[in-house]
Amino acid sequence: MVARSIALLGLSAAFVVGGFVIADRVSIAQAPAPPAASEAAPAPDPSAPPPADAEPPAPGPDTATAPSTATPAAPAEAAPETPAVTAAPPAPAPAAEPSPPEQTSPVVTAPPAQVPAVAAPAPLPEQKPQIADRDKKDRTLPARQLFSSTKLPSVGKAMAIGYYPRGCLQGGVALPVTGPTWQVMRVSRNRMYGHPELVNFLERFAPLAAKASARHGILIGDMAQPRGGPLPFGHLSHQIGLDVDIWFMPMPDHVLSREEREKISASSLVSDDWKHLNPKTWTPQDIAFIRTAAEQPEVERVLVNAAIKKELCRAQGDKHWAWLAKVRPWYGHNDHMHVRLKCPADSPSCRKQPAVPGGDGCGEKELAYWFSDKVLHPKPRPPGPPPKPIMLADLPPACKGVLDAPAKTVNAGVSELR
Repeated sequence: MVARSIALLGLSAAFVVGGFVIADRVSIAQAPAPPAASEAAPAPDPSAPPPADAEPPAPGPDTATAPSTATPAAPAEAAPETPAVTAAPPAPAPAAEPSPPEQTSPVVTAPPAQVPAVAAPAPLPEQKPQIADRDKKDRTLPARQLFSSTKLPSVGKAMAIGYYPRGCLQGGVALPVTGPTWQVMRVSRNRMYGHPELVNFLERFAPLAAKASARHGILIGDMAQPRGGPLPFGHLSHQIGLDVDIWFMPMPDHVLSREEREKISASSLVSDDWKHLNPKTWTPQDIAFIRTAAEQPEVERVLVNAAIKKELCRAQGDKHWAWLAKVRPWYGHNDHMHVRLKCPADSPSCRKQPAVPGGDGCGEKELAYWFSDKVLHPKPRPPGPPPKPIMLADLPPACKGVLDAPAKTVNAGVSELR
């Protein structure tokens, strides 16, 4: 009897303990799931810098990035179940979604990207023209545009290339715009370049001419462009660095300003009818001035107006001076003389000027041509297409290399008035 009572008491205790165990497990299974990681973490501060290992930010309404590769946070799981418990766990709570911005379209989950998002690269600087583009420009633009747009001379040994009205200049040298006995006019044209022989000639000629004509010095007009070649206006020659215009107007006794060099006009020695000299501007010193230039051994030609040539012939009388044969009449040249040098020995590609015809050019028939109506009063040309411009292909092949060559630094005194 006692034993049976003890057994009944043990069975009752077992039920009580088992009840507590079952109740405890059911309580655990039905407890709310712990918050998801996206809920537990505080919202990031947009003003704070992201950590070094942070993922790229999620795209917003004004951001264009690649889809995110992060895996969405899984819902929190319930505690492991014991096989003895048959009660099913409650459905897991889904992770809370972030609040969408106002007035945005529904969130669409994009497939994972294969590469991380990167910022759009900055635009690249404009590329320089390719060789093909430069060749096209050489074929389509007149040579005068190609050479006049080049502001500095080329590197390389100085050489006059081609003929006086069709060529170019390699390794040109600039004449300083102001010297002891010379000043360069029209500096803005950038035509104070030449072969070293021309620069040396002017530096020697200026003091000789000043002394022979009792002047302070000479005023120098156009020489050549930095790399020679056809000029956009003013001359057909002056292309190979051996031509220079020298004004008949004497140099003043002071250094001219930039404005004066651009605006002062050269004074004409010829009357308005183009048949006689202007007694207000012509002086005997002009004969000494021209003669000093023609007497220099490196000078090939001195071009002047026909009225000036006629007066030189009258003044020399029956004497046949060798220097007078170099002085030849040419159109215009009433306010300056055009001095042309011989081809230098160091320029094998320079084409020589043909020799002057026999005599000193003072024959009556020779001079009569220049005072004829067809020269003094030419008939206007009928309207028509303009003449074909000189192209780079029309110049000696070496001129393309001159254009493409790197630039060299000019000597001091060239840009002081620019």
